[in-house]
Amino acid sequence: LNEKLIAVTFNQKNNEALAEYGIDEIINIEGIVNFVVKQYAEAIVSVINENNSTKILFSNSIDTQCLAPYVSSLISASYIPNIVELPTSLNPLFVKQKCFSNKAFAYVKTAEEKQVLMLAKNAYQITTNPNTPVSKNQTLSVETDASFEIKNIEERKETINLSDAEVVVSGGRGLKAAENWGIVEELAKVLGGATACSKPVSDMGWRPHSEHVGQTGKQIAPNLYIAIGISGAIQHIAGVNSSKVKVVINSDPEALFFKDADYGIVGDAFEVVPKLIDKLKTHFGK
Repeated sequence: LNEKLIAVTFNQKNNEALAEYGIDEIINIEGIVNFVVKQYAEAIVSVINENNSTKILFSNSIDTQCLAPYVSSLISASYIPNIVELPTSLNPLFVKQKCFSNKAFAYVKTAEEKQVLMLAKNAYQITTNPNTPVSKNQTLSVETDASFEIKNIEERKETINLSDAEVVVSGGRGLKAAENWGIVEELAKVLGGATACSKPVSDMGWRPHSEHVGQTGKQIAPNLYIAIGISGAIQHIAGVNSSKVKVVINSDPEALFFKDADYGIVGDAFEVVPKLIDKLKTHFGK
């Protein structure tokens, strides 16, 4: 398009890394302490209006899944999520998106002047395009919204954000009890990944709900997903189906998950996983 590319950040002291990716201008917004959708959306809209922007790109996260449609409603723009390829046409815009819990693709066309576009996770290769962007700080004074109330804020305990992890090791009811989760955590640590679980596991209180992945939990797209003792209910597979490589470890050779797996190991997790950990430690020299 040969248009100016503006990056909007919030409360970031150092944005130097963005210079590697073709940004022309960085606008860092300060003054909004906590993530409140309405306040973030209004701040982004102020940047859009000031620069007469017509194409607004969002990455895919828990926050942006509610923020992007809010922004599109404020500026009367079309909203297209889960985009997986570059557009085949720009006027009108014609793009490919994932739909039906990542089980199908749709081709969407819009002729609206303003477009809010959300990219699917891991859909694009990251390439560098060094530039020298202009950096600005904007301090906004926002009114407190009576319709939102922050009850409390809990610090995230995991060292790696599950939604952003490149490697995820997940466990299901096949692990039999919460006290057996050590092998999942150790395997994730060796691989530098995050831990996750199936819905029944979080429902039983073995693991926190923040680790539940699936259609009704977090939908993830890591480079490697390892499922240990998970049978593969369709709701679970829908949340992890965008993983580039799926490895399933299960003692039941008829487990549904094997049909969607790239690699499968039929065996007792309490025998297989410790051996896998030992081999990986030797491989990585840990």
